[in-house]
Amino acid sequence: MRALLAMLALTLAGPARAADAIDQAQMAELDRVRAEVADQIHLAAYDLIDELVYRWMNDPVFDQPTPVVLAGVTVPVGLGSGLQGMLENHLVSVLTQNPTTNVQLVHCPQCTAVIVHSGPEGTVVSRGIDNPKVLAELGEDVGRHALFIDVEAEGAFLVLRARLTRLTPELPIVWSHTLSTSTSTPALLRESSDLKSAEEAREEYLAALRGRGQLTIPVRLGIRAYAQPGGQGTPPPPFPWIQSGLEMSPTDARRWTSSVLVGYTVIPQAYQGVMAQARISRLITGRVRSLTRPDLYVFVGGAVIGVWGPATASFQNERLTIDQIITGNAGDDPRNAFATFQWGADLRLGNRMGFSAFLETIPSLLDSRNMGSFFTIGQVEFQSFGGEVTFCF
Repeated sequence: MRALLAMLALTLAGPARAADAIDQAQMAELDRVRAEVADQIHLAAYDLIDELVYRWMNDPVFDQPTPVVLAGVTVPVGLGSGLQGMLENHLVSVLTQNPTTNVQLVHCPQCTAVIVHSGPEGTVVSRGIDNPKVLAELGEDVGRHALFIDVEAEGAFLVLRARLTRLTPELPIVWSHTLSTSTSTPALLRESSDLKSAEEAREEYLAALRGRGQLTIPVRLGIRAYAQPGGQGTPPPPFPWIQSGLEMSPTDARRWTSSVLVGYTVIPQAYQGVMAQARISRLITGRVRSLTRPDLYVFVGGAVIGVWGPATASFQNERLTIDQIITGNAGDDPRNAFATFQWGADLRLGNRMGFSAFLETIPSLLDSRNMGSFFTIGQVEFQSFGGEVTFCF
């Protein structure tokens, strides 16, 4: 009998454990959703504060800096005092960094404290800002203004109501405004010291795109290294290059670009060289250039290179040794010209700087015994590997 009861208990415990696991997963998902919604509410509330201050910047309520007491900030029920404190701090920060609003927040302990006032007519318990007459009796300056901020959840999302009240016995409202947002409108995440509207931010973005233009002037520093031969031949030394020219794009998006550059290299008593190069590049990390992240291009191109000097004797198909190169310098310096084709990638940072790497094949030197290959695709051997740093102006 005991064994039967034990088996029954184990059988019932299995579904219970499974149910607990499901409940835990559901609770974890609910916590994640709550956190996501809370983040959206925080950002939306910040955006409403930014929009309020931005409108004060463009249309100030006061003609000159005016002391204003922050009467309080209310938030939707259930979000707690944490959001309230964050909004108060954000409002103070934004107003401090934008003095052109002429709203000068001041500290007034008596204004926000609860005051008990007794008189012949009875006892009144209120905040100081709700009883300016008592504030005057306490020696506070009459004529200050109080700012009330109410953030509520209404309609599509959040609504901010703001009003400025003059602290006189009549408590007249001198200014009020209502701002709203919706779940379909993302927060702008504006910089507190440089507030902008959505239209201005878009215009700046488009201006930045247009400012890059369809023409740029690149200055490129690069180096080409040549593969070691398999036999006893002597490969050419590495060649550093400096290049400049024009880079063009048919549109501001710069999805396709082409460049034409000329270059020069020199190592005293070793070699000199000139180059003319053309490339076509294609953006592969999007449809338009980004202002916030790097952009990656792939490119193909070709170059015509002419070199001369003692160290350029290896640019021929005959095998040369170091001794032959040294003894061959008695006459005129070797001169060589050849064409190359390139395949590579170019990483651009903000349209101002780039890093590229490429493989290069030299068709006229495929049978050269003085250089090997870094990589081979079919019948194409890549005898040269290069790296470049580009600065665009």
